[in-house]
Parts: sequence; C-alpha cells; structure tokens
Amino acid sequence: MAKDLLPQLGSLGRIGRRQFGALLTGATALGACPSLAGAETGPLPKGSKVVFASWGGMYQNAQKVAFCEPFSKQTGAQVIQDGPVDYAKYRAMVASGTPNWDVIDVSIDFLYAGIVDGLFETIDTSIVDNKLFEPKYVNQYGAPAIVWAYILGYSTTTYAGANKPQTWADLFDLKKFPGRRMLRDRPTPMLEIALLADGVPSDKLYPLDVDRGFKKLDTIKDQSIFWTTNSQSQQLLVDGEVVMGVINSSRATDSILKGGKLAISWKQHLQSVDYLVVSKGSRNRDAAMRLIAEMATPQAQAMVSDIGFSAPTVPTAFPLIKDEVRPYLPSNPAYASESILVDQNYWRDNLSRVEERWTAWKLA
Repeated sequence: MAKDLLPQLGSLGRIGRRQFGALLTGATALGACPSLAGAETGPLPKGSKVVFASWGGMYQNAQKVAFCEPFSKQTGAQVIQDGPVDYAKYRAMVASGTPNWDVIDVSIDFLYAGIVDGLFETIDTSIVDNKLFEPKYVNQYGAPAIVWAYILGYSTTTYAGANKPQTWADLFDLKKFPGRRMLRDRPTPMLEIALLADGVPSDKLYPLDVDRGFKKLDTIKDQSIFWTTNSQSQQLLVDGEVVMGVINSSRATDSILKGGKLAISWKQHLQSVDYLVVSKGSRNRDAAMRLIAEMATPQAQAMVSDIGFSAPTVPTAFPLIKDEVRPYLPSNPAYASESILVDQNYWRDNLSRVEERWTAWKLA
C-alpha cells in the first residue's frame, strides 16, 4: 500500500513553499491549539539570545519558520542559527565549560550517549509541558521534536524500468543494481541496515551481531560515499553522484516534490526521533527552555510537518497538518507493517564502543 502512494507525491509540489497562515488561522478559530499551559509568556530581558544548532537545509529552515521566528517575536530574544551539528565539536564545547550552542537538535542515539556523559541540562518542566508529547517519546533530558525514518532512495533516471531497488538487500546487490551507493557515516543505522540486508529478521536484530554487520558492509564499502549531514545525502542523490542509498525520508520527499528524479521505498524503514536539548552549562538556559517550549506547541509541530514532512511528537498537532501531507509522514499507519524502531537502549550501552570500530573500519 505504501509504495502505491508514491506516484501521488507529484501533486504536492506546492506544499513546501506555501505560507502556513491559513492553517494557523483555522486552528485558532477551532480553539484546538492553545499556548502551553503553565509555560512562561511575555518578553525576555533585553539582549537575550539563544544559539540554535541544527542540521541545515530544509529541516532547519522549517524549524526557523515554525518556532524560532515566533519565539523571537513573542519574547524579543534573538535566535542565532548555527550548524550543522557536529557531535565531536559539541562535546568539546561542553568540556570547555562555556558552550556556544544553547539548544541543539540531536538524534536519539546521541541523546542517550550524552545523558551518560552529562552533556545536557534537565528539561525544565515548569517551562516545557511534557504532557503535550506522546508519552513514549518523553525524556528527562530532551524534548522530542520530530519522528523520522531512514529509507532507501534511488535514482529514477538509472532505474526507470521495472527493475527497481526496494529493500536493503537491493542496496547491497551490486550485480543486479550496479553503481555508487551512499551510506550514513555512523554505525547506526548502518549496522541495522546491513543485518537486515543479510537476512536477519527485524524482531531478531538486537543485540546487533556487529561482526556480521561489518562483514556485510565490506561488500559495498569500495562502491560507497559516506555522508555526514542530511542535506549532503539529498544533494548526492539529486546530483546523480550516487544511484541509491540511505536517506532521511523528509529529505527524499522534499526532493521529489521539487522535481528531483528519484523515488523511495518504505520497506524495512527505520524510525527514530530527534530531540532538542540544552547544553550543560548554557549561559542562556531559561531562554533556551522557552525556545523548546515554543517547539512543543501543536502549531509549531504541524508547521514543521507541513514544510518538512517529518512526523510530529505532539498528538494534537495531527489534526492541523494538511490533509495532503499526512499520508507521507513516517508514522502513517499505511507503513506500520514495514516500520522498525531503532533500539536506543542498545545504542546507549554500545555506541561509543561501536563508533570506535566504525572509525577504524572506514580507515582500513
């Protein structure tokens, strides 16, 4: 069913560029989107600022429009955009005691690792209302921002006929599908993908067979380009530098809507969550918490989904999302049978060790 929806994406080309005012007006009229209950409102002290670090491109622009700019208008505080996020750089900032980044968008695997290493402030629930979020996403140290997925994206110029890649096994099949691949430059989700391609059932993935995963990755290493940012992966596929690879679902959808000659498969897609965290030792802690509170409003969540095609973490945002957009969000029930949730308990305990091996493997 999921793959049958993809040809309809072409009809949505206007959505990413459409102003969101009508949606907000309608939501206000319905009374469905109140401001955060109990959260602080009104201006911040003169000269207040927050440095917001995210991943660049379409996604960070959606965040800027959806909650950074409204936050500035409401509080008078300046939001300085920075990025892309670099975890090694961030660790060094926190270690210095004077981090330059106040609010950072991080993947869930880094959230878990960073909690262990004491990198984040505790979320102030007197400012950020955790009751707004889907309960399974709530975390003491991070506010869940979006749900997204790693999917297989491929060139429709290269694969124009019936022979199209659909599964992770196809990503590793250089004989049937020759050409350059792109892989994310991190062990997660690459080890999960490698093991799924090697025939491991989704319900038997964890604990990961790391040796088996690296052995499978060896088979396409020489034909692969490794990307570090979502915008880079999007460009690699659009420019034709690769014929297929691992890509964030929202980035692939954005390219399709803009006329890019690529398609996606939802088979065996790996779901994850991004969180907004506040740097340990932030000099702008209260303003940072206020910015995160703005992100948690249903209006902001719906706007990010409408522009960026990432699923919201606030359930009351769903009714505000454009009807045309909802079918293309990773959490759509149509894709439920193909969804695999990344096990962050595993990565919390193993990320540092496996990252060291990943770095050594790449250099070998």
